[in-house]
Amino acid sequence: MKQFSLASVLLAMTLGTQAYAAEPNLYPTKVGTIDELRPISDFCGTKPIKVAYSSGISSDPWRKISRREFELEAAKCKNITDVRYTDAQGSVEKQISDITGLAAQGFNVIIVYPDGGESLLRAMSQATKMGAKVVPFYGGTSYPGKAGKDYVAMVTNDQGLEGKMAAEWIAKELNGQGNIIYLGGAAGATSVKSHFEGAMGVFKNYPGIKLLEPGPITTNWDRAQEQKIMTSLLAKHEKIDAVMSDYGIGSMGALRAFEIAGRPIPLWTTRDGNEVACFWYSHKDANPKFQLFTTSAGTWLTRIALRKGVAAAEGIDNDEPSIFHDPVIDNTTSSDPKVKPICDPDLPPGAHVSTFTMTKSELQDVFK
Repeated sequence: MKQFSLASVLLAMTLGTQAYAAEPNLYPTKVGTIDELRPISDFCGTKPIKVAYSSGISSDPWRKISRREFELEAAKCKNITDVRYTDAQGSVEKQISDITGLAAQGFNVIIVYPDGGESLLRAMSQATKMGAKVVPFYGGTSYPGKAGKDYVAMVTNDQGLEGKMAAEWIAKELNGQGNIIYLGGAAGATSVKSHFEGAMGVFKNYPGIKLLEPGPITTNWDRAQEQKIMTSLLAKHEKIDAVMSDYGIGSMGALRAFEIAGRPIPLWTTRDGNEVACFWYSHKDANPKFQLFTTSAGTWLTRIALRKGVAAAEGIDNDEPSIFHDPVIDNTTSSDPKVKPICDPDLPPGAHVSTFTMTKSELQDVFK
């Protein structure tokens, strides 16, 4: 039998403990608010690293703002030597290739907007095995996979809670009776699935509330598609009492469809957008049933995703929340001045008032 000295055993135990301790804690299940955020300087470290952002699409204003958030945040770490952005142009297969390709090119951190839903999990897991710190974001709290194994953490707002809040508001305003349209985004997107399921969990308690079309209606978060779809729905349904959407600027297309058809605009729940707030102010008097309820668009989640990834790559703990309870931005039925819609003529229509992490000039630059 091979003999081991006490000293060698103790050394092995010490090294093992050090290796285990070197694994940073990224708090993947921590729930919190934006009040608990920290500057990226706490996590930059000193090791040179390359970071990337993989997106399924990039055409809408939300993607443009979230990309700029990512780039501005990365610029704060002097040791980040390369910043890359990939656009899959609506192709799940291309986004899968983008993720694994970035890992193969030696990118240390890859944040991912999982437009392809669960289909991207294998690629993220593979990139993780290749040594990249992969951080999906905005995928909802029920996204598959395991934090620490398939990816670092899912950084997301609690979309199920947002759907629940919006549905409760609608149920209250309609006194439990009415016809609903639910406009989704990309087919299979887990963010839409979570939001929709949160809303349906409320509506099941109100037999007088009817969903006019089954499931989330796929719109790809594109305002032109939303206008076309809503125009068709208006011709099909005589009575629509509320519309739910998980993207405010995209739903502007649907709002325009009501306006063009000369139909009364109903209750509307979505995420905040400057154009949405301005539209409400200009149309509320002629449409007394047009009330607005929005939550934060969450473009700033790219910053937290990047910070989690950088901390993981640098071996530094990051105790910021990974799951956020988004604040209500607009509620036109409330007397609270804090949730009164803000229409800012100095900001582009596609801007989000809830983008608290960017200055007005930075937001303006996104749309130049």
